[in-house]
Amino acid sequence: MNIDGLAVAEILHQVAIDVEDQKDYLCALDGEVGDGDHGVSMTIGMRAVRRSLADLPNSYVPSDAFDASAEAYAAEVGATIGPLYEAAFAAAGHAARGKQTLDQTADWLDIYQAMFTAIQELGGAELGDKTILDSFYPAIESMRVSASENRDLESALNMAGEVAMQSARDTKDLIPLKGRASRLGERAIGHQDAGATSIAMILQSIAREVAKQ
Repeated sequence: MNIDGLAVAEILHQVAIDVEDQKDYLCALDGEVGDGDHGVSMTIGMRAVRRSLADLPNSYVPSDAFDASAEAYAAEVGATIGPLYEAAFAAAGHAARGKQTLDQTADWLDIYQAMFTAIQELGGAELGDKTILDSFYPAIESMRVSASENRDLESALNMAGEVAMQSARDTKDLIPLKGRASRLGERAIGHQDAGATSIAMILQSIAREVAKQ
């Protein structure tokens, strides 16, 4: 396995396609408790990511691919989710700085943790607020266990993606305390959070693409 800069760009390119494929589903989830545009906002951002990755020079390292993704969200997405993903990808770039490859479970644990921290600090949400954090955090904890048990990267990422998606489904039981959905209070119980779902989709897509490298 050789997850170099080109491989990371290929992974993120397919992630962008996978997210766009789920645009209508994400909008439907968001429409149950919010304004229904999460899938559109994510698609705009991911299309910009694909364009930015295509403009990378012939020789680049993993951090360059993450930095390009951050710049894409900064330039194209004005909705609330835009700055969060800009910060997340920028943090991923910082975590990957100086590395020629990202072949180890510990590498991706560092990247995921950096992304999570950036999102939490910028958004101000806490665990249990029914946000992106509620599927991302359990995935990171899964990665932490995998790293401590020296599991290979492929199995670690697969497990993290599965944990994230189940945790996204579990947000149905939470009361939202951030964003438009917070106005509904207990009426939002029974509805799955769109942001928690989209990050779970991203983690699952990363796992699938890493397995192809």
